[in-house]
Amino acid sequence: MNKQTILTGAAALALALFLTACGGPAPEVTPSLTAEPTPTVTPTPIPTPTPEPTPQSEPPQWGEQVFTQTYTAGDGTQIMTVRYTLPMVQNTDACPAGEVINDWYKADGASRMESAEANYEQVVADYDVSKAAGFSFTPVTEEMSYEVVLSTDQVISIRRTWYINSGAAYPTVFQLGENFDPQTGIKLTFTDFFTDAQTVQDRVVKAFQASPELSAGGFTQEALAAAYKPEQFCLTSEGYVFWIQGNTLTGVHSPVEVTIPYDTLKDVSMYAAQ
Repeated sequence: MNKQTILTGAAALALALFLTACGGPAPEVTPSLTAEPTPTVTPTPIPTPTPEPTPQSEPPQWGEQVFTQTYTAGDGTQIMTVRYTLPMVQNTDACPAGEVINDWYKADGASRMESAEANYEQVVADYDVSKAAGFSFTPVTEEMSYEVVLSTDQVISIRRTWYINSGAAYPTVFQLGENFDPQTGIKLTFTDFFTDAQTVQDRVVKAFQASPELSAGGFTQEALAAAYKPEQFCLTSEGYVFWIQGNTLTGVHSPVEVTIPYDTLKDVSMYAAQ
């Protein structure tokens, strides 16, 4: 009885050992790793560049650009000479408007040279006729000069004189004027200065009628109004200067001008005199 019990217990023990061996070793426990927190990166501020100050435009320094040509006939006789001396801003690096102004006068000079070339053919014909008929011939001379009559931070005003002598009793003289924006170089017109064209005309015509050059001529307001051209003006330190071209009025062979003080036109003018 005891022997059977011992065997039975031994069998049970053997079975337990067998089952343990079949189950294999106990699984290893892998420890759980805790992720470290991502550090917060603070961006380095980018310094704001300090803007460079815009250089102030300097007043223009004036020189000249000259367009000139001498023309001869087939026999070598000098029959025409032209010389146009026009404005040129020299310090265009410090005066940006200068390039625009220079280009405007460069184009004007080139256009006048083209006109002179076209006129040359007529002068040659006149010379040939005079020579064939035994008449004396006076060479044609054209000259142009300029004057800067006002230069401020509001306006640059230039007056030109164009002289033509072709042997007539009186030389022909024209007065020209241009006004420019000193910041951009854009050419300004009558409407850039005045708000009421009719009021300006009325006051300018009255000034012409009272001028010493015209008062003795008995010119009517209607005749003076017909001769008045609104774009024929410039600015000086004394006021607006308007003119009527020579040979526009009977017996008047040279330009006639009047100066209108700025106060006289301040109610219709956009220019603030300095």
